[in-house]
Amino acid sequence: MYLVYNSDILPESNLLLTADNRAFRYGDGLFETIRFEQGQLWFWADHYTRLSRGMQALQLQARPDMTPDVLEGHITALLYLNGLAGQAARIKLQVWRQPGGLYTPAGNESEYLLTVLPGQPFTITARNRLGVYDAVRLTSSPVSAFKTLNALPYVLAGLYKQQQQLDDVILLDTAGHLAECNASNLFWFRARTLFTPSLASGCIDGIVRRQLLRQAAQAGFSVNETLSRPDALTEAGLIFCCNAAGIQWFRQLDIDGVSTNMANAAQALDTLRPLFATLMP
Repeated sequence: MYLVYNSDILPESNLLLTADNRAFRYGDGLFETIRFEQGQLWFWADHYTRLSRGMQALQLQARPDMTPDVLEGHITALLYLNGLAGQAARIKLQVWRQPGGLYTPAGNESEYLLTVLPGQPFTITARNRLGVYDAVRLTSSPVSAFKTLNALPYVLAGLYKQQQQLDDVILLDTAGHLAECNASNLFWFRARTLFTPSLASGCIDGIVRRQLLRQAAQAGFSVNETLSRPDALTEAGLIFCCNAAGIQWFRQLDIDGVSTNMANAAQALDTLRPLFATLMP
């Protein structure tokens, strides 16, 4: 596979990152995962905007070759070089601070890495069991809305999900409010209102989350970015999560040892299908 490192196109085997790399040492950086499908780089403008805002929050200086047009050109070249231009693919753009210093960096210049991998079309899928993970909680901060290279809460939540044989888990904030799922934003639907945790919970400012909130308001649904406790989900007609890979909805909610079957989920899903269709080719 080929990749792009600081505008240089290289075979993957030729990439050499040194032991003083700050992404490795300190998680000092952030990333974007972008969907390519049907010849389209989906929501690229929103991804680039979030990346720029995240770099500002981390005080990272963008390289001159990190304009949206240059990066999009590199992505297109990689898709062709890796034989992925005719299928769904996942693009990952990672940015980190150049080596130097300990916790306090010696400078703020950045480096970046672009990689592409085969992907799956954006889909709507059913999942069975959704639980809650609360051993490590999230908190709102100047960087919490961005995808930083420090992902330990999600790693530990993923291990818990695996051990409990759940299909996904919800993370909470430090006050016990709903925040987000393991690798996606959380939504629930009730009485023609679409609910999602507020960014004040410490959740990621997801790109698909943004699209859903925009499109829902235009389609005449009420939207509510809220700080809510987990028991709010027991009154929902539909619970689902979303990310670049698609939308996953749940048949069963497990909270504090009590299971709630989402009996009306299919009906609520039909109501929202026109909204979900705006995210798909």
